[in-house]
Amino acid sequence: MNVNVSLSAAVAALLFTSPALAEDAAPADAAAPAADTAADAAGAVSDATATQAEKTLEEDLALFWGKRREVSVVQRRLVEKDGRVDVTAALSTIPNDDFIAYFPLGLRAGYHFSESFAVEASFAYALQNPSDLTTFLKEDPQISLKEAEIQEKIDMFYNVAVLWAPIYGKVSVLGNKLTHFETYVGLGAGVFHTTTKDANNPDPQPEVKPAGNTVLGFRWFINDNFNLRTDYRHYFFQKFGGGVSIPAEFSLGLGFLI
Repeated sequence: MNVNVSLSAAVAALLFTSPALAEDAAPADAAAPAADTAADAAGAVSDATATQAEKTLEEDLALFWGKRREVSVVQRRLVEKDGRVDVTAALSTIPNDDFIAYFPLGLRAGYHFSESFAVEASFAYALQNPSDLTTFLKEDPQISLKEAEIQEKIDMFYNVAVLWAPIYGKVSVLGNKLTHFETYVGLGAGVFHTTTKDANNPDPQPEVKPAGNTVLGFRWFINDNFNLRTDYRHYFFQKFGGGVSIPAEFSLGLGFLI
């Protein structure tokens, strides 16, 4: 009898104890979903939890954006020049004369018969200013500089050149604006009008001399009509008294495409 009572008491105690144990274990089991939720919020879910459909979608998106991010080498030009006329007003300097600093004022007109090739005619009138060396020699009382010693001065010149623009590109200005440009080279021929003075003849004598020139320049496009031009031009003509005169011209111009 006592044995039966004892067994009944043990079974009852076990039944009452099991729910309590379950209730004590429940918080530990609930902590796992909470941790998973926190991981989802932090974006730290491992790839092992992704379904096959999610993995396939991710691969498709990678392929899509990879194609969208491809950079094409050939881009559409900002300005089409083929068949258009380009008129440019330019201010230049010729700094490589020892006695005179020249500041040519020029006008250029060119026709683009393709995107890469153009023919251009130019004219410039050369403003003159004595160099520091000339001023020093004239003002120093111990040195006598005669006008005859400056044997030749450039008055004006005009040329016709063929230009080839093999390079077209664009650069970023301050990381905000893309500027389109082209680089061109050219060869030309023309005429220089000079004034010469011989020691035996005090009167200035006009001279007309054939000349050749080479061109290296950059055209910076502002919009479809306006552009800035920076040019380096080197001229060659017969020097008074023998030899070759080689004036080098640096110019800045504002161009207008018609």
